[in-house]
Parts: sequence; structure tokens; C-alpha cells
Amino acid sequence: MRTVGQILKETRESKFYSLEEVEKTIKIRKELLEALEADDYSKLPPATFVQGFIKNYAKFLDLDGEKLLAIFRREFSDKKHKPYVMDAFSNPVPASKFKFTPAHLLGVAVTLVVVLFFAYLWFQYRQFVGAPNLAITSPVDQLATDNPLISVEGKTDPEVKVSVNSQDIPVSSEGTFKQEITLSSPVNKIDIIAVSKFGQKVQIEKTVYLKR
Repeated sequence: MRTVGQILKETRESKFYSLEEVEKTIKIRKELLEALEADDYSKLPPATFVQGFIKNYAKFLDLDGEKLLAIFRREFSDKKHKPYVMDAFSNPVPASKFKFTPAHLLGVAVTLVVVLFFAYLWFQYRQFVGAPNLAITSPVDQLATDNPLISVEGKTDPEVKVSVNSQDIPVSSEGTFKQEITLSSPVNKIDIIAVSKFGQKVQIEKTVYLKR
């Protein structure tokens, strides 16, 4: 009994069609048509695709497609013929290693909240146990002046005690302070100290020269 491939090939040749013409019309690659005519199912995709090829090829050649499919089912067995795996199946596009899902978004959000929380705790810890900030805006160090009255100004952290030459001065709720002192000698050392409520201290010394 003739096989499906033999029937297709003999009919095609009797009608004087080339494989190239068949390929162009039914959009099946020439190498697949050759494998089909040779009954070489090892070079063809799974049976479902092959049956579609046979049906389209039979229609092109004016053959009874259902009859050819019946012959194919009798002669073909998946156990005897390992189907050819096309490149599209054997080399699929690599799946992305990372897919951004709602669960990932939630995880990122939770992680961000945790990081911010601990950053806040660290900031508060530094505020409580670290040395306070202290910046002196006036006078500048090594200032020479002929005015015996100068203003000591600066900024520190709120709730910090500030003293100028061992004299406590008031600090505003924003941490700013200002105190006028009188220069008493040609070379004057101005000692500004800020102490946090935890006892951490920072000290800045300025030298001011009084010209006479």
C-alpha cells in the first residue's frame, strides 16, 4: 500500500509542480515538504502539525485530504517515530529570570519602609547620644577690631546648653543663640561650648584681637 508521502510526491510530479512552487503557494518550507514526501517523520514537527501539512498539501493537489489523513494515522505512531523538534520549540526565547509581580512590588515597598524606619532610628540615636552640632557665625577667628563690644552668634541643636566663656546663654527653639561680650585685653580667647542633655560636648575657640 502506498504511503502518504508516495501519494503526494507522485501526484505532484504528475501535475509537474516543483517543490518550490508548492512551498510558495501553501507556505510550507521546502525541507518539510521533502521530509513529508519521503515519509521521514523524524524531520517533521509533532503529528498535529503534520496533519495540517497533509491537509493543505492535499487541497493544493486536489486530493482527498480525509483519506490521506486516515492513511497517515495508520502508518504513523508516536512510539515508532520521534517527531522533529523545530527551532522555535528547541530554542525558545529564554525566559526572563525576573518578573516584576505585585508580590515583588509589595516586597520592595515593605523593604523600603523597614530601611526608612531604621534610618530614622539611627538618626534619632545620633541626635540623642552624639555630640551636638555647633556652628559659629560671628565672630570669625583671628578677628581684629577696635570695638571692645562684639557679638557671639551661632546655631546648635534645640535643647542644647550653650556657654560662652563659662557663662550660660539662652538658645532659641530653633537652636540659634546670640550674646554680646566685652573684650578686656589685646588678645581675647572666646570659648564656646555646647552640651547635649546626654552630656555630649563640642567646643569651639575663637581668638579676637582688640586694637587700641
